[in-house]
Amino acid sequence: MLIKLGLWFLDTHSGVLSKDGDSQNAEIKRLDHTPLVLLLCLLKYRGQDVTKDVMLSEVWPNKVVSEDVLSVAMSQIRKALEDNARKPIYIKTIPGVGYRLIADVEEVEDFKSSEINAIDVEEVPKSNKTKIALIVSFGLTFLIFISYFLYVQQVPTPTLQQLPSLSAQSHYQKGRYLLTQKDKESWQEAKQIFEDTIISSPEFAPVYQELAQVKLKLIDRDDLAAFEMVEELKFLLNKSLMLSPNNQETYLLLANVAFAIEWDFILAEQYFSEAIQIDNNNAKAHYKFSVFLMAAGKFDLALKHIQRYIALDPTGYAATMVAWIYNMMEEYELAINEMEKLELLKSDDLMYLVSASSILENTGKEQQSFQKLIRIFELKGYTKNEIDTAIQAFEQDGLKGVNLWLLEVKKEEKNVGQGYPPLSFARYAVKAGKKELAIKYILQALAKREYGLLYFNVDPIYKSIRHAPELKGMIKYNP
Repeated sequence: MLIKLGLWFLDTHSGVLSKDGDSQNAEIKRLDHTPLVLLLCLLKYRGQDVTKDVMLSEVWPNKVVSEDVLSVAMSQIRKALEDNARKPIYIKTIPGVGYRLIADVEEVEDFKSSEINAIDVEEVPKSNKTKIALIVSFGLTFLIFISYFLYVQQVPTPTLQQLPSLSAQSHYQKGRYLLTQKDKESWQEAKQIFEDTIISSPEFAPVYQELAQVKLKLIDRDDLAAFEMVEELKFLLNKSLMLSPNNQETYLLLANVAFAIEWDFILAEQYFSEAIQIDNNNAKAHYKFSVFLMAAGKFDLALKHIQRYIALDPTGYAATMVAWIYNMMEEYELAINEMEKLELLKSDDLMYLVSASSILENTGKEQQSFQKLIRIFELKGYTKNEIDTAIQAFEQDGLKGVNLWLLEVKKEEKNVGQGYPPLSFARYAVKAGKKELAIKYILQALAKREYGLLYFNVDPIYKSIRHAPELKGMIKYNP
């Protein structure tokens, strides 16, 4: 059957959507089976509020599924229809109830007897012949629907760890591959694949954790949108744990959400500890835990876990993390010794240069720090004139002059080792001795919940402004 739904023509048999009704000559979209059945359910009750219970029982009969599956399918329908949940023209969310189809609906072609998932499309008949055709069609469709319903009632409830079909598994594995790529287009495609997998296999535990992971990749953690997504991310991860209770990666992701987005240090430490308990030989888990512990000011524990990471991962020998912990502890000689150990191995590595420049600056070794900074500028594409200007600023007023130039003249937007504005501006201002200006930029960064602020209480750069009344209690650590 072909119906006109708002601006779209929908083939209710194939799920094809087209804006001119001719799928051969138009750019088309196709709804997968479950979103199509859900849309047909809404069409059946169009103009009425359809509860979530009704949709779950009609679209997923004899299956125990949660409302997140419904939400995922609904988002796919809205995406296909180009509908906006905040300003809907097709499907309106009824808070606390469910959804309502609000678009105009018009029948274009009669029902075909081969259709299983039919709907009641009301239309004012133009002749008695049309009335009879509709009645016969509805009766036939109803009998087929009842037969289908009785059949699916006999299907056993799937196990918690049920795998998708072979074709769905291949689709899912493609999503896992795309998740490892570096570009947002791949992540967007992976997100769609994982949502498809949840719809077809709602009890498949790993996909919930991977959907949360790709959503984390797609949001900027220095963006308030990340904070607004916390409940959704936690729901997905807790669903994964419910289906697979000892998944270390899920605990690490929950720790990341608690630490980097919620700024909840107590909860983050609990999740990190759970992850380490599950597998004490996972190098990545120890590295992430050490980063958190450093931000929390638990330096001895941070050193313990970074050493465990180095023991487990041979590449850990070249990590700058040990030097950073010593730097935060203000054990500068130990930090410099670590950087000297790495210099021959990573002399032109950007992370090494940033670390070395910062540590040398904190120890008052300005000339050596500036040499590393010049190399950072070169790697970041500074012109010869810009580098010459930086050298002049250094000759006139040391690193203080260079930071003032970066802040007030160059107004550097790039990350040259100090993050991005407004936090980088705060760091330049502190180093240039402009404390009031630094506090102003810190407050701007706080309003954006910039990730770098999590180190405010331990980074020596902020010592001169850390106890300013405006910034008191800004980051609350464990008691």
